[in-house]
Amino acid sequence: MANHKGGVGKTGTVQGIVTAAAEAGHRVLAVDMDAQGNLTRRLRARLPEAPEDRAAASLASVLQRPALGELGRILVPCGYDDPVYRDRITVAPAHLDLELLSLTAGAAASEKRLLRAMQGVVENFDLVVIDCPPNLLSHQIDIAWSAADFLILPCEPGYDSVEAARRIHERVERDRHTLNPDLTIAGIIVNRFRPNLRIHQRRETDILNIRGEEHVCPVRIHELVALKNQEELAQPLRADRIDGVKAADQFRDVYAWVTKRINALMEGTA
Repeated sequence: MANHKGGVGKTGTVQGIVTAAAEAGHRVLAVDMDAQGNLTRRLRARLPEAPEDRAAASLASVLQRPALGELGRILVPCGYDDPVYRDRITVAPAHLDLELLSLTAGAAASEKRLLRAMQGVVENFDLVVIDCPPNLLSHQIDIAWSAADFLILPCEPGYDSVEAARRIHERVERDRHTLNPDLTIAGIIVNRFRPNLRIHQRRETDILNIRGEEHVCPVRIHELVALKNQEELAQPLRADRIDGVKAADQFRDVYAWVTKRINALMEGTA
């Protein structure tokens, strides 16, 4: 999951999709590559209380110089009470020290560190989602994209967000052959959509024009209070009994589209 612009609801989209996947009975690994650690907090992944121990128990420690499969040593379960999520969502937690990875960018094959750390671990999951930082040209992005098969772009219907998504698309097309020849943009998810706003209707057209209508999820994620509660209260959408069910059903349908889209790309029929 990536967008060059921050604040577009990228992590909220990841949170909604991984919980929808768990509700569908799938085992999910959520990899938090953003040094802010918002996904780690929102999934209530527990890190040690002592500050000096937190970095060592996070992805930042693994990616310094990973052995094959080392990601497994820092994985923790989702902290939600409901076993539907707790037993099916596993988190690779972030830490601020992820920012220091840029200092290792000159090392040979350093962009392959996450890919190396994941070997032998990801086979235990039905879905792996990497939450990227809001960057375009950074070592964190290179590490995340080098380990990914598909890229999903959450995008608000606003000018800056659309242009940021366009820049992501352009960079993948430009650098795929040197960074990750197998990386494919699977699609765009329109987030925080207000169908009654004319400007959102206009930007929706701009989003469709980035890659074509077939690349855009037909489900528009509407701006609902439950989405804010999901982020602020670190809870699954269905915990909000007022409009959380409606929001969760949106993500159920988004996840179904993502799954269908990725399967079609893997089979070469998209």
